[in-house]
Amino acid sequence: MASTPSVAPFFARLAPDRFSTGTKMLFILTAALLPLGLIAMFASIQSANNKQAQREDDARVTATAEARQIDILLLRAAGLLRANLSGPDPDGAACRSLLRRDQDSFGTPVNLALFHADGGLACATPGFDAARLPRPRNAGVDARLLPGEAGLRFIVPAANGTYGVGEVPAPMLRHVLAADLNQGIMLSQADQKLVISKIGKGSPLARRVMVTAPAASGQIALHLTVMASPISAVEILLVLLPLLMWAASAAICWVVLDQLLVRPLRQMQRAIDSYHPGEGPLILPRISTPAEEIRALGEALESTAGQLVTRELELEEGLSHQVRLTREVHHRVKNNLQVVASLINLHARGTDGEVAAAYASIQRRVDALAVVHRNHYAELEENRGVALRSIVAELTANLRATAPTHAQHLNITLDIIPAFISQDVAVPVAFLVTEIVELVMICDPNGSVAISLTPAATPERAILTIQSSPLGEDICERHPGRARFERIVTGLARQLRSHLDYDGAAGRYQVEIAITPDSLSAKKS
Repeated sequence: MASTPSVAPFFARLAPDRFSTGTKMLFILTAALLPLGLIAMFASIQSANNKQAQREDDARVTATAEARQIDILLLRAAGLLRANLSGPDPDGAACRSLLRRDQDSFGTPVNLALFHADGGLACATPGFDAARLPRPRNAGVDARLLPGEAGLRFIVPAANGTYGVGEVPAPMLRHVLAADLNQGIMLSQADQKLVISKIGKGSPLARRVMVTAPAASGQIALHLTVMASPISAVEILLVLLPLLMWAASAAICWVVLDQLLVRPLRQMQRAIDSYHPGEGPLILPRISTPAEEIRALGEALESTAGQLVTRELELEEGLSHQVRLTREVHHRVKNNLQVVASLINLHARGTDGEVAAAYASIQRRVDALAVVHRNHYAELEENRGVALRSIVAELTANLRATAPTHAQHLNITLDIIPAFISQDVAVPVAFLVTEIVELVMICDPNGSVAISLTPAATPERAILTIQSSPLGEDICERHPGRARFERIVTGLARQLRSHLDYDGAAGRYQVEIAITPDSLSAKKS
């Protein structure tokens, strides 16, 4: 008994090794499916085109007839309302009597309303809230679909400026556009839709034809879906040929893909899934496949995984080094500011009067900048900014500690939400608090200052408020350094890219500042 010849040599000659796997598959599938494709193509193109065109023509005629039913309904309703509006301006009981007569002519509860020329409601059928309905948009019948698939509203203008409004409920439209289970009708206008009827399930071999026809003078689109006649025996045969093509292509594709692509890729996937970075290099199993691209991909993955591990180690080392450098910079800046503060303190010891006060004022500003750097240094590991509550608390403590003897009883209260800010915001905020509190020390040493931070209406923003009644009193308003103070605080607000609001009656300064997104999570926690 002769053995069955193998098809492998034939495919090898058809798609030699110099071609890629995709090209090999294209050659194999083209050679296997070409006869079936030619038979199905020449047998079905002409017949399918003719029958499809006939079905669409029949459906378009039906859709036009259904759209004409809507036009007839609107013309009838428009004629009734125009007859009511052609005489004297309707009002009162006579107006309601006309609407009842119109409802009787419709034979169903249709909402109707008549309006004066100035847009005022003359009368409406019971239960129809028509007081705020829109005026007509054009000289013809204005048709609009109601939201929620409630029905159709039409607005009819008259020559004397009056107009009428009616609403046809969806059940009446469904009665006018009666359709069987072989037809589905839907009306659409902009984003509003009204389903009149739904097409039945039909035979599994039946086809659906969808056409669109304009209705209500093109204001509404009528979409008709028709269940065409079931497929004939010839059409079934033509349908089976592509199915046979699909079955053949599916079988061939499964064999080719499973052997050349899927199995090697599964082996690579399992090896990659079981690999954990840091446990050594990625080693893929030996992949036995004629696809050169798969083997090259495996080698590239192994090389890339090794490079990623090396690169990740380098990045971690560089990031650690960068953090250490940044911490060292902030630490040295903080130490330098402390040295400057100590030098100012030494120079101030042999002075008194205005000179001593000037040294103390300078020292307070240096302390404010040192507070910002110290808190930024402390929060550097979390990298979410500087805690504003800590800055203001430490800053006010330093201000009370360095206050003149006559201002030792200055009271400072804080009401600050948990929020984090960048260093660019922290520096001007610290100086702003220092300037305002120092002015209060000078104007009213026994006064009080309230500092608060509340959320703003804009996301990632907060409102900083500093309030003290002496700020609005004459003693502060007439202070010799008030003009210089206003220039300084206005410049600080400009650094914050915000406007500084001042309420003289309440002695309150307000400015909107930027906070980091982490402030929201910190507040919730």
